[in-house]
Amino acid sequence: MESQSWFQNQRVFRTLQVPDAVMEVSSALCRTRIIAVASGKGGVGKTWLSISLAQALASSGYKVLILDGDFGLANVDIQLGLVPTHDVVDVLSGDVTIKDGVQHFCGGTGDAAYSFDVLAGRSGVSAVSGMNRDALDKLLLSLRLARQYDFILVDLCAGIDPITRHLAAIADQLLAVTTDEPTALADVYAIMKLYLRDRRRVGGDDMHCQLVINQASSHRSGVQTYEKLLQACRFFLKWEPQLAGTVRKDSRVSAAIRMQSSLLENFPASPAAVDVGRLVRQVVHGSLPAVA
Repeated sequence: MESQSWFQNQRVFRTLQVPDAVMEVSSALCRTRIIAVASGKGGVGKTWLSISLAQALASSGYKVLILDGDFGLANVDIQLGLVPTHDVVDVLSGDVTIKDGVQHFCGGTGDAAYSFDVLAGRSGVSAVSGMNRDALDKLLLSLRLARQYDFILVDLCAGIDPITRHLAAIADQLLAVTTDEPTALADVYAIMKLYLRDRRRVGGDDMHCQLVINQASSHRSGVQTYEKLLQACRFFLKWEPQLAGTVRKDSRVSAAIRMQSSLLENFPASPAAVDVGRLVRQVVHGSLPAVA
């Protein structure tokens, strides 16, 4: 079942300022769903998960764009083995069009072939300091109104810089990725706390933030980690985040990253690949994650 959205009427675009229009355009007219993937700290598998979700969605027949929202230390293109000619900063500055800035990625073979688009970020420069928030809003609005994609996955920068918080707040859905490490849990709690504040500031509801417990020793262990966070959120924030799913720890993940290859292609029966499939069904259809 398609998740409900807050978009009311496309005509509001004529009267509202961006980012209001980004959040208000009707989902009935603009089916594109923007999903931001966030983490409080690096090393929890956020970018790998973003790419794996894009691969799984594209393999299921959806049209997908992955936008690297790390504007200073981008690495989506590196994990995919791409060498982009242009990046999102070139698009935002007006040097190239969206069409020219996007790079096509193809994977799989035969009946299992799939493809999705990538709008690379920029690495090695202090791009965030000069980032134009209005330009970002207009970019996302243009992508939504074009109705070219079913899903736009925004791989956010780890942490809580203003641009990252803004992109998380205006997305249709936020996937907050963490592990069971105490530092990761503390950081993802901070992400959710600020998300609530920012969502309410821009006028959106706060029920579309979901947790992903990555590198869990088992599904049950992942659920226990989620329940710890749930208790903290209930007590301090008076709010209950949902659990999107758990992804089990799998040595094949690091091997696939080193080879710049797809876990889902090379090890489709591995625990992490199976869990990503479950996670996609949860994200798309809203079914409850399995606990074993």
